[in-house]
Amino acid sequence: MRHLLPSHPVPEHRYIERVLRHSTDSLVRLIAATSPGLPAVRDLGKRDLSPYGPWALQDVAWVSLALGSETKPAATRDDLAEIVGLYLALDDPITHEPAGGLRLERFLQRVTHQQGGWQESDYAQLSRSVALLQQTPHPDGGLEVIRPGWDHELLGCSLTDYVGLAELVWACATLHPDPRRRGRFAVEWYPARDYVEFDHLRSPAQVKAVLRRHFATTKLRLRTSFPAGADPLVRRYTHNPLRARPLVGGMPGGYLVPVPAAVLGKATPLGLYYTGGDNNSERGKAFTRDVGHLFERYVGRQLALLTDAEVHPEVEYKLPKKQSGKSVDWIVVFPDLVLLVEVKSTRPGEALRLGAENFTTILDSQFRKAFKQVDNSADRIRSGAHPEFDHIPRDRPMVGMVVTAEQFHQINTSEHRSELPSTSVPVTVTSIQELEDAVTITGTSLADVLRASAAGGGAALRPLFQGHTFLDHNAVLEQGWSAIPFARPRDPGTGAAR
Repeated sequence: MRHLLPSHPVPEHRYIERVLRHSTDSLVRLIAATSPGLPAVRDLGKRDLSPYGPWALQDVAWVSLALGSETKPAATRDDLAEIVGLYLALDDPITHEPAGGLRLERFLQRVTHQQGGWQESDYAQLSRSVALLQQTPHPDGGLEVIRPGWDHELLGCSLTDYVGLAELVWACATLHPDPRRRGRFAVEWYPARDYVEFDHLRSPAQVKAVLRRHFATTKLRLRTSFPAGADPLVRRYTHNPLRARPLVGGMPGGYLVPVPAAVLGKATPLGLYYTGGDNNSERGKAFTRDVGHLFERYVGRQLALLTDAEVHPEVEYKLPKKQSGKSVDWIVVFPDLVLLVEVKSTRPGEALRLGAENFTTILDSQFRKAFKQVDNSADRIRSGAHPEFDHIPRDRPMVGMVVTAEQFHQINTSEHRSELPSTSVPVTVTSIQELEDAVTITGTSLADVLRASAAGGGAALRPLFQGHTFLDHNAVLEQGWSAIPFARPRDPGTGAAR
């Protein structure tokens, strides 16, 4: 693929004008035909394909579908190469801000939050959806809306069928044996005999209903919702509606799938969180609260995989005047270390993802309470004044960990940590993805990695994994994966999924 990379920042209007020089049908079909043949995001640079990130291709498709017409000439592969080159060179607020300050950190907030989600393990994310929302025991007090049948009500099918359907569409759009069908999906291509893989989806009509309800969009919908007044310096970092609805209908030959990886995103915990968590409705707010309660218990399930530690739940302790307090959510006791774990199901909001001028203030507001909870729990344990903590050793070093549902990129760097609350014990912010890897470490104790993190003032865990070995699979994720259609074990006698 030929790359034409401008040497100077490109204004957005020039990029959009270049996209609109071609008919929508030809350009979006070209994107859909190109996407399946690209390597994983982490390997794009090795193949000299850096401009072809899924975020870039999806933006080109969005602009073309929303603003383009069918009266223009057809696009070629060289045209697409030039367009993604322009995208890569788009102007950014960093070129307009005075030197110094946190301009670079703000730029990195935009880039890492735009691109990071595309680089997570599909296996881990899809498995986590089932392990979190279906296989994690509910808290003693119950949940508000995530109750038996919640998935059929919200999704139109079971959770596992929903995840399996996303896998099916992705596989057809990416790996179809007929190259002419890659980048597209039609229910009619799917053999009726294979519906046995699903738990409840039994007909093309049922599949179409779920796709229309959650996965599909149209050119008209994209055209009427395009943010005409958006800041041209940051529009590409804002929400792309093809992330929420990655199938484009209304075209001959079935649905067009410009970026198949976005289909899997619908079935990840984040995709499901936004599907059910409409903050404009009381039910949506209740759904997000329920997910938060389940996430806390899910973290406990992950910690329980540690073979050289005891895991204790939250401790409620007495205070004067008949008051009471609560510790961090989980306390992990190693032979030579105590880990205090506070769980936050919070996710980076748009202002943080766009690198707002006050992004450090946003981080402080999101994490201050969690950091203080770690510090307060450490003080209560050390004091020896609360018998409720007698089962927790006081003679060992303590470190803290705040576990988040999604990545907060750059948060453990020195530039960001200086803006977060100071604590008496080192605290690292760890995404659930990092924790799922951390608990499978072999050949050494996770306590050794935690000590190295503490020595770095709460350094991120993932860079410290280098040189260590891990189990091939996380048992909690493997259980989730085995429940998904097309992934679950098969009955040798019939070939059907068990």
